[in-house]
Amino acid sequence: MKGYLQYFISFLFVMLIYGIHMLPMSDSMLNENNAKLSHVFLASQIRYHQEFAPFARRPLTSLLIEGSSGIFGITLGESFVLVNLLLLFFSGLLVYKISLKLNASRGQALFNQVAYFLTFSILFAFFPPVFSYDEPLQYCLIMLGILALIREKWLYYVLLFLMAIIARESSLFFMPGLAIIFSGFSLKSKNMWSFSVKRKLLLLLVPLPLYVIYLGIFLWATGIWKETSEVAANRLSCYFQNFGTYASTVESIVSFFLVLGPSLYFLYMGNKHKIFSALEKKYVHAFLLALVINTPIVMVATLARESRLFALPLIFLWPLVGQLFGKELALLMRPNLYLDCFKDWRYSGLLLVLSLISYAIAYRLYIPSFPSKDNFFNEYLFVMLLIMSVHFLFVDFLKRNTGASR
Repeated sequence: MKGYLQYFISFLFVMLIYGIHMLPMSDSMLNENNAKLSHVFLASQIRYHQEFAPFARRPLTSLLIEGSSGIFGITLGESFVLVNLLLLFFSGLLVYKISLKLNASRGQALFNQVAYFLTFSILFAFFPPVFSYDEPLQYCLIMLGILALIREKWLYYVLLFLMAIIARESSLFFMPGLAIIFSGFSLKSKNMWSFSVKRKLLLLLVPLPLYVIYLGIFLWATGIWKETSEVAANRLSCYFQNFGTYASTVESIVSFFLVLGPSLYFLYMGNKHKIFSALEKKYVHAFLLALVINTPIVMVATLARESRLFALPLIFLWPLVGQLFGKELALLMRPNLYLDCFKDWRYSGLLLVLSLISYAIAYRLYIPSFPSKDNFFNEYLFVMLLIMSVHFLFVDFLKRNTGASR
């Protein structure tokens, strides 16, 4: 069993995700009338992704769904569930595999796998307004591309990353981070533009012109150039939908926080108390660069309430969660620390205040676009805020009690 634990974890969480989305109280993409699989709605989503110009140029997921439907003789709705849950299953295994390649212990790799599945946009992938469709395939292809780069299989990388861009063109935002990690470029190097660096940069960029060729052929063959141009020209109107009202502004900010807030908080706290290795620094810098590129585009040119759009930079962090944040998260697993900290009335009082603030933010300030009774967004936000509050108090308690060690 020990050698298969990563498979069990992926299977367990995939079944958990499916179960959450099929609960009678849930109103997700997967269920219909809160009782059965939404065959009609899922089929309509597949057709929509094939006909609407911005989605039509991303045919890979739809092809997998239709192909599986034909091969196994199942409905499009059943095929949607089968394909996406299998992709989530494999993406969890890829997080585990990459973690080991990045010098994680087996325990850390398993922890990273769990952290991946507990990410908001993964756990609630098919709830509106998250509406995941191409992301599971995109994540698998990007992570396979990273594995190819780690093994220096450049041809495999080019093919895999080209498919990742075709799956979702936002994969392009990932390329500067890949250059930081795999090109060997360094501002501290006296020979920063060596032949080796230039060659690797060129190879890393090869998928870009190949995608341009693909896109040109696709738009010419389908005749949707005009429609694609019109949609692109209207992208900036999304900014006003994200920040046009007080409620939409709050939802946009909270959507960002739900996906990236915990990682940013623990990354900041971990950086204060841990010296990152050279490898870890590369991945953290790649994450921050992808964050800086991706976030403004999501805020301005897409609907920010679709929180999955913020998650792309996390691919650089998921295989390193245990290595980067392990000591910080371990504080939350120390029963004696709870007893020592909260027997002090000052910390008990602060916890009460922070809990009330967390409750007010999660259940009063944040109002999802879709009714909160149909999902678990408010509960997730409250738990995350409470975890960070407790961690913050523990750090302060240990800092003030110089005899205690972390």
